[in-house]
Amino acid sequence: MIDLLRAEFAQDVPTAKETLAQWEMTPATPPPGVVDMISLLARFAQAVQTVGMHGLAGYLMLVSHFTEGLLARTEQMPDPTQGAKLDPEDATAELAIGIVWLGQWVDEAVAYLENPAHPLIVEHMSSYLSLCPSPLDADQVLELAALLLTAPEPMGEGSDADAELLLSATQEDVSLNTDDVDPELLHALLADAPHQLAQLEAAVAQWGEGQCSDDDMIEALRSAHTFKGSGNIIGLPGIGRLAHRLEDILEFALAGIRSAEPPPAGMPRDVMQAVHCLEQMVGHLQGDEAAPENAVDVLQNLLDWVAQIRTGNPPQAKPEHLAEIAAPLSLESDEPNDVLNDVSSDGPAMPTARVGALRVSKEESAAPKAGDATVMRVGVTQLSRLLRRAGQSIIHTERLSNLLADADNWLLALERNNQLMANRLRELDLMVNSQVVQLHEAQAEHANFDPLELDRYDALHGLSRFIGETARDSTAMVQQARESTSKSTAILRDESYALVDQHRELLAARMVAVKTIVPRLKRTVAQTAIATGRKVALQISGDDVVIDADVLARLAEPLLHLLRNAVDHGIESPQDRAYAGKPEQGTVQLEFQRVGDEVVLRVSDDGRGLDLVAIEAKAVSYGLIDAVGAMTEPELARLILHPGFTTRDKVTETSGRGVGMDIVNDRITALKGRLDIDSADGLGSFFTVHVPVSSGVAHALVVECAGDSMALPLEQVHSIVAAGLATFHADAAGIKIKFDDVEYPAFALAQWLEVEEYTTEETLERASKWIVVLAKGSTGMIALLVDAVHESRELILQEVGRLTRRVQGVIGAALRADGRPLFLLGVTDLQRAASAPRRMGNTAALRKRLQIERTPILVVDDAWSVRRSMQQLLEDAGYEVAIAADGYDALDRLRAKTPALVITDLEMPNLNGLELTRRMREIPQWADIPVIMITSRTSTKHRDEGLRAGVNLYLTKPYQDAALLAQVRVLSLDLEIQ
Repeated sequence: MIDLLRAEFAQDVPTAKETLAQWEMTPATPPPGVVDMISLLARFAQAVQTVGMHGLAGYLMLVSHFTEGLLARTEQMPDPTQGAKLDPEDATAELAIGIVWLGQWVDEAVAYLENPAHPLIVEHMSSYLSLCPSPLDADQVLELAALLLTAPEPMGEGSDADAELLLSATQEDVSLNTDDVDPELLHALLADAPHQLAQLEAAVAQWGEGQCSDDDMIEALRSAHTFKGSGNIIGLPGIGRLAHRLEDILEFALAGIRSAEPPPAGMPRDVMQAVHCLEQMVGHLQGDEAAPENAVDVLQNLLDWVAQIRTGNPPQAKPEHLAEIAAPLSLESDEPNDVLNDVSSDGPAMPTARVGALRVSKEESAAPKAGDATVMRVGVTQLSRLLRRAGQSIIHTERLSNLLADADNWLLALERNNQLMANRLRELDLMVNSQVVQLHEAQAEHANFDPLELDRYDALHGLSRFIGETARDSTAMVQQARESTSKSTAILRDESYALVDQHRELLAARMVAVKTIVPRLKRTVAQTAIATGRKVALQISGDDVVIDADVLARLAEPLLHLLRNAVDHGIESPQDRAYAGKPEQGTVQLEFQRVGDEVVLRVSDDGRGLDLVAIEAKAVSYGLIDAVGAMTEPELARLILHPGFTTRDKVTETSGRGVGMDIVNDRITALKGRLDIDSADGLGSFFTVHVPVSSGVAHALVVECAGDSMALPLEQVHSIVAAGLATFHADAAGIKIKFDDVEYPAFALAQWLEVEEYTTEETLERASKWIVVLAKGSTGMIALLVDAVHESRELILQEVGRLTRRVQGVIGAALRADGRPLFLLGVTDLQRAASAPRRMGNTAALRKRLQIERTPILVVDDAWSVRRSMQQLLEDAGYEVAIAADGYDALDRLRAKTPALVITDLEMPNLNGLELTRRMREIPQWADIPVIMITSRTSTKHRDEGLRAGVNLYLTKPYQDAALLAQVRVLSLDLEIQ
């Protein structure tokens, strides 16, 4: 423990000394590192207190208090301009004395750690404390010296606490409460944990097979020792005590390796369970999974082994006890883990991403290379926010570029207009000069020419010259403005390139290797195998593929379900495998592969395969299909994705609830991925998952259909055929095109999206206008018919709302420069949705429905606010509303279009409501139009006068919106019926 403390403290010594040296040079201006040094003192005092070094803890706290006092005094330096009594130079000198004394605290602490409780070192520390500028009381120094002379109590197996711990494990012993844990120490533990856990797991596995060497077991012992020390120092008993018992058993294992004795039967399996439990504890602290529920049983099992080791005769563990502690991860809960939920701009926070820190090989972690960049931990949530803001900045830059382009176009138009005006001004100048010449000639003929007229023409000549000069100046200013916009456009273009590079770098920072979840996958397979009595080997390939941390975290749960189902449903029992001529140990293979912008995961096993007969029988009993033989084998295989579907008659810890594959399908759909299922009777099952590498960027081809733009992933696009180059024809299977002597099934993209409807004849008539996009569909190469192809571009994918999550075919979206969404479509998903027997409502029919003419209503009121509020109310209710300010204006509106209903006020200027109603009743084409009068006049006289004028309904203010709409519906319907 002291060795570990010494190593931890040595890492911070150079920084602390450098901070003190900087502070000594500028006493009145403390460097920023002083605050970090105070934090180091408090943190390290807590750590040494944990291991029983109470004297050193008191020494560090005294130094911390003195440092805080010095820092406070620098903030209260006297100001001579305010009449301070103390000279600033004297105050600085006092500070310097304190800082010089403080500069020795590090060496004193290092010396004590090298030789704890040594009398000479304690005497030197006491002398150092007595020289403090703020001297301590002599009794305090003596009391602290006594504590420093007290050696720390041992924490080994001989201690009382250890003796009690060996009796029974409690929930407190496996606590992972982090309320009082220093975040920096916890981060340090988690950063090193993956490498140490990998060493532990590999050594224990080799030990169980009788192939572990001395060196490998020593490395495993070091890892367990580090976990023990780190867990105890930072205050995580679950980590510390479990690692402590692991260390005990690994020491026994090392002795057995050296004496060539095989391990006791069952011990390696128990130790591997403990390693898996430790892995899950680390995963819980990282935010990736729930805390292990069987931690107490695992620790108790290790305690039993340790107790037997000390008796010198360790027996084999009981199989039923192993089954009890081998409970697999609880993954079939109704509520999925928060860290694996779908993430939107308003969704739950994601776990911390181990960016870079988890991508450390065994060789790299042993000794860092010179010149390596410093690794820091950044949360996925924080990176996602930065990515979202970077994407928004790119979009804003595009908007500014468009605005600048518009401004440049307007300036160009203004420049042209100025040129036309300059041409006209030159013509005017010529005409004025001609008039001046004619006037001078007339002056020569008439001696009595009025000189005032000459002045007038001279002024006109000057004015024309002035206007011409102004026009030329305006042209020059427009040219300057165009040059400025051109420079701004260039700068903005460079900034756009920089923002795109920034977005790519942030996206790359969020990429992690798949191997970061491999220990969790192995643990799940091992636990499920023990719980089900199977013998299974998990083979993983391609785990160096990198993927977005967000995608990987959300993919973990479906992947765990697939592996558990492969063991539980796929792999047979050892007896059944032997009877079928297979090895007793089954194999589950997991392969990761990068294909373009997708990651392909293949989970396969050499088990029995899907029982399609049982699946079909269950589907009939559940009422999902009418009779046997109604579905093909691929369709039957996909029935296991139906919520609640299971072929098991009994519910166990690992299966029988029918929620596993439903969760798999739901999570993969949420990721805009797809799942393919294949099976061979007696040979195994094969599940292939396609998910995007990243949720942040996509390369796409932008096409147009039905007047709107859509995007297709470039990895699904094969080629583009220009309009008129392909030959169209129709047969019983549908429309086909022929290009380069190859036939392809053709589909109109607009019809797949249900925004347009085309008959076969209409499609063939437009054959010369269709642009053909050859793409990879679910059944092979297909031809997509679109109206136009715009460009190939990189899309910055954005979160555009949860409504698109389950829309088949929509795998992402980006925002255009004008703020509208541009949807990214999956060709295979669209084809599956289009060929499904049941489809959602036709959008094309909805569009036609929206084009139906609405019932017209005329609102007449002299108050603008009343007109607008009434108009909004009626338009929200689905009516077409016209408004008029008085009776005369209403008559003009009536002549333009006859409404189904008129709503009018009583008192209005020019022509009031009563007069308007009388005139309407006098004209035959308006006589039957219902009139509702709404007024503040509540007397019977006004009501009777309105009814005599021909008003159908007289309402007084205030009125209820619902009551008014009900009357409007009744009166307008009456007119339509008539």
